[in-house]
Amino acid sequence: MTETTVDFRKRMVRSRQQELDSLDYDSLRRVIDESLAATGWSLEAGSGLGRYVHYLETRGFASVGVEISSEIAKKAKRLFPGSDFVVGDVRQLPIKSDCIRNLLSLGVLEHFVDSQALVTESTRVLQTNGVMVTTVPNQYSFWPYIRSYLQRNGKWDIGFERSLTRSELRAILETSGLQVHSVREIKAISTVLQLLMLMMQKMVSGRTLNPEPLPLRDFYLPREKAMRKVLPLLSRMIDSVPIVNRLGFLIVAVSHKSP
Repeated sequence: MTETTVDFRKRMVRSRQQELDSLDYDSLRRVIDESLAATGWSLEAGSGLGRYVHYLETRGFASVGVEISSEIAKKAKRLFPGSDFVVGDVRQLPIKSDCIRNLLSLGVLEHFVDSQALVTESTRVLQTNGVMVTTVPNQYSFWPYIRSYLQRNGKWDIGFERSLTRSELRAILETSGLQVHSVREIKAISTVLQLLMLMMQKMVSGRTLNPEPLPLRDFYLPREKAMRKVLPLLSRMIDSVPIVNRLGFLIVAVSHKSP
């Protein structure tokens, strides 16, 4: 599959509350809490609707998001008016070299054939010893099979995307001059939910003519307080099982820029 430019605007329909709710069960937030220190500037390259930019600010970070779509950046600003968003391309960040202390690259690298160039550009703006948190889809999860099914049935609307292994992601980061501290899988519960949602879609599509593709990767917590407490706990329990978490939807790497 060749690289294509994808318009993500139609997928950016979440409300502020949905963005905040998604953080409640997100095991990635724990990685961020453990890895980043609230010193200097923090950047999310490819910030979407901005929940992580906002989250960092609630933790005392000075943070900014870079988003290629001016429309998405404007909506992010409406959802989180206290946060800062800049329109720019992650391949040429509108940021001076060596000025970012923390950088988030969450679900971005997989959409580019030359993901090495993106990491090199991110490394450029990092300060020496600056920390980078990176996520990509896990090649050894169920997601590649779900993606293949959607592509075969004409329901894939994300354009180019690939999944990586832990060793592949580590190699990309190290080639760009980053020293990798940890690489691990997370969000095992998301993979299970994706399979259940796919089964539901298949049942619905059997009764509907020309069904519209539904986004599989977003799961929002219900508003019931009891369920909002149970699901994060369940997510943490599943992610803590060594054999099961290897099937986690995402691989997350924490690295820093070597002197």
